Amino acid sequence: MAEKALSEKFTGVVIRQVALNARRIVVLCFIVAVLSSAWALTRAPRWSAWAAAIVPGSTASSISASASALGLGDAMGGLAGMGAGMLAEPAGIDITLATQILGSRRVQERIILKYDLINRYKAVSMERASKKFGERFSVSVSPEGVIFITGEGSTRIEAAAMVNDIVLFANEELSTLTTSRSRRSRIHTEYALALAFDSLLATRNAMEEFRTRTGLIFPEQQASSMMDVMAAIESEMVSAGALLSGLSGNLSARSAIYAQASAQYRYLENALQVRSTVGDSLSIFPVIDSMPTYLREYESLMADVETRSAVYLLLRQELENLRIEEAKESPTIEIIVPPTPEFLRAYPKRTVLVITYVIIAFLLSIVWIVFITWFRSVLDSPESGPFIRGVLADFKSQFSRQKNGISKK
Repeated sequence: MAEKALSEKFTGVVIRQVALNARRIVVLCFIVAVLSSAWALTRAPRWSAWAAAIVPGSTASSISASASALGLGDAMGGLAGMGAGMLAEPAGIDITLATQILGSRRVQERIILKYDLINRYKAVSMERASKKFGERFSVSVSPEGVIFITGEGSTRIEAAAMVNDIVLFANEELSTLTTSRSRRSRIHTEYALALAFDSLLATRNAMEEFRTRTGLIFPEQQASSMMDVMAAIESEMVSAGALLSGLSGNLSARSAIYAQASAQYRYLENALQVRSTVGDSLSIFPVIDSMPTYLREYESLMADVETRSAVYLLLRQELENLRIEEAKESPTIEIIVPPTPEFLRAYPKRTVLVITYVIIAFLLSIVWIVFITWFRSVLDSPESGPFIRGVLADFKSQFSRQKNGISKK
């Protein structure tokens, strides 16, 4: 049996039909190119920006972080359980937690609300907006432990700001969610420090009220000065008394000199008595009778002030130490490459779009020609042709009868 020529084979027939319809195919591809280009011009452009970040202290476990990002956390956990000892567990937890927080729903919702993406995406709910935002945002981890954050915005500046805000919000969430021992201790210490400050302030107010009420700024020094003053008065009074006794033997009571010495003695005696009992308004010192009580009250207040000041300073120093420890233990995302927008827009890529649609149109044209060629070969076949024509005639007759019936009515 002689082999058929290529022109008689199905492949040859298809090639001939493609050649006969080449102009139509070119026209169709041209129309598709024009329409796709016009459609791309009506699309709102989007620009992409990316940033590179690390979690300090986590690069040693980048293999574990990459495995967690790819969903292989259980396998890496089994490897660590076998005693491999090659992966640093705390660092692996840090970078995995940071990666999950960067792509978390809470961070996405904050970005959506800040940039009003629900209205811009024309979404009916936060769920739809989060799904659409997830298509334009990605977080990936390199084998070296570097986290790459990519986002898209309506402008280059907005895309870079969006990526920067994602890192900022993720750090805030990390500082809120990290529950370490230092964090709990720091919270309790802050509460105790507030109480200690209130107690110290109350004691200082009591000390201020005591000094205002008694006039004693430095009670011990003032008491010592008062004793010196009273000793001087008493010494002057003894001298005046001795002079008065000496004059009493030589002069009469009506003598001017005797009257002067007597008046000086009585004044010194009255001054000593007043400062020992009730005091006067001209003295800057309190009476000697109240001094022991004032000193005891002052010593009690001073002991409270010094004690509470020492407690306050100790708690403040401890709080600073705990903040340093918390900063060491809490994972933070540090940007090593700031958000950098791409030079070319991310969407729509008109050249790629037009070429893709033209290729699709060309392939559909070829498929259509292949189908038509095959269908004609089936109709021309003596075996299946009459059957297919009969089926088509019956199908057509059903609709033609229905149409005739409707027209008669």
